[in-house]
Amino acid sequence: MLLSWMLSDNWLMHVPARLADILLMSVTVWLASRWCQTRQRSYRRALLVSVVNAVLGAAMFALFVWVRDTGAVPWRGPLWLPEMFLLLQTVVVLVLVLAFYHGNGWRSLGAALTALLLTGALEAGLIAGLSLVLPNAAGA
Repeated sequence: MLLSWMLSDNWLMHVPARLADILLMSVTVWLASRWCQTRQRSYRRALLVSVVNAVLGAAMFALFVWVRDTGAVPWRGPLWLPEMFLLLQTVVVLVLVLAFYHGNGWRSLGAALTALLLTGALEAGLIAGLSLVLPNAAGA
């Protein structure tokens, strides 16, 4: 989610970033549903959650770009928009997983939290890897 925001400075980069986000989220939701032993463990359901998340995320991205470009909200610092986007996108993912896996009781909450933790860990690893590789690639 954060990686797609960072890679999405314009709409041409937003589509590949969202596709990568769909793949990453579907795999993590699928792994979380299997690990938490929910009744709906199919990859199709995880992919559906990820696609709905991507559509809502793209709409939110458009809203945040509009806010950034028009100044509709008073500027509160350089990281305010990405932080708000990440917070809202995290809540959306949590609600979507809870909604799509609602018949599993507490396991749906476990699957939602596990999916968020897996996604956060994967994105932190990717961002850390990019921050190590990109500064060295600039000098080559």
